Amino acid sequence: MKVKTKNFTDNEISKSLKIYNYFIENSFSNFEEKKLSKSKFNYLFTKIRKNKLPFILGTKKNEVIGLAFVSKFREKSGYRFSYEHSIYVDPNFINKGYGNQLLKELIKICKKIKKIKNLIAVIGGKNSIGSIKIHKKNGFHYVGTIKKAGFKKNRWVDSIYMQKRL
Repeated sequence: MKVKTKNFTDNEISKSLKIYNYFIENSFSNFEEKKLSKSKFNYLFTKIRKNKLPFILGTKKNEVIGLAFVSKFREKSGYRFSYEHSIYVDPNFINKGYGNQLLKELIKICKKIKKIKNLIAVIGGKNSIGSIKIHKKNGFHYVGTIKKAGFKKNRWVDSIYMQKRL
């Protein structure tokens, strides 16, 4: 897998949106309940870039197979050194190590950004063993679970928090 950090094509952004929306519709890893439109996804992408935060794509044979990005953990100023990250891998490429590769690259990039002191993983509590495993493998520590933090598909879902100090 190659990692791309800039100069994304419209096709790459569209494929990223398709992967992102897959997890909205088919999992509890993203607490959105409705698919994002292209304009809303472009707004998310633009906001990340405007804040000088990483948005990366994993590619294989010039096809997008995953995406990862960093966003503000919370909007209040006291949280200004803590950032949340998200990783999504095309369902056809899950359990092949690509999520781990994306996380490694994201950490490497974040270490170069002085304002990022904490990376926070907020993991949906259903079927999250793989995500917890790759975060532990990359130096994240479990810090707690908020029980029934989200409600999606008529079910309560826990949020598992893991943290890495940079």
